[in-house]
Amino acid sequence: MKIFGKAESKRSKTAAFVIAFFCILLLIAMGWTISRSIAKGIIILDELFVEVVALFVILKSAVAQYTYLLTEDKLVIVEKIFFYTKKMEIPYNMIDGVYAHKTEFISKFRLRYKYRKCSTVDNRPIWALIYSIVNGKKIKNGRVLLKADPAFFGAFDKFVPNRICAPQADVMLYSYARRDAVMHDESVEEYFKKLSGDSEDSADTEGTDNTSNTGNAENTGNVGDAGNIGHIVNSKEEGAR
Repeated sequence: MKIFGKAESKRSKTAAFVIAFFCILLLIAMGWTISRSIAKGIIILDELFVEVVALFVILKSAVAQYTYLLTEDKLVIVEKIFFYTKKMEIPYNMIDGVYAHKTEFISKFRLRYKYRKCSTVDNRPIWALIYSIVNGKKIKNGRVLLKADPAFFGAFDKFVPNRICAPQADVMLYSYARRDAVMHDESVEEYFKKLSGDSEDSADTEGTDNTSNTGNAENTGNVGDAGNIGHIVNSKEEGAR
């Protein structure tokens, strides 16, 4: 397997200190819950369960190491947690794009799958990769959160042109175009180009109409100004008489 680009997760000392601080707090909370359970003679399962799960999630996201590999036809994400290794592969032709991730409480774009493939102790910006899973006429969308350097995304852009580190609206537009193209049995690239061309033509038409309206308004204003000037000149002549 030939590798054309590679990126790995990094560790920030500040982020690691914050994670360690929260882990210590959770351990103290667990100790307090256990002591209360012993005093009451009953295990407080609900509190203990929440604390254990929270500690596990924090440690998992902090300890995990991620490696992103660019091959000839797909993106490979390797996740390592101690002795456990897991791979995720996404073909380039199924990637809709990558944009800067922002937390949204309400999103109109439906995501069936959500994955976080980046470390919490990595202080680099988070990027969201949107991909599609096509099953006949049905399409499901997934999102993968990544953290990498600009050089990696520059190499990534060669395999998915003009959709890496793109505006979120452009990525969503391509994803919707894929759905329509699949429904109409058309090529996604051709359908997207046609859709983009129609949008540009409509924008040009609106710009031309606005220019014409502005020109008409200027002409009307000039006529009005000429009338006002003539009125002032006539008034002066009458006064002179």
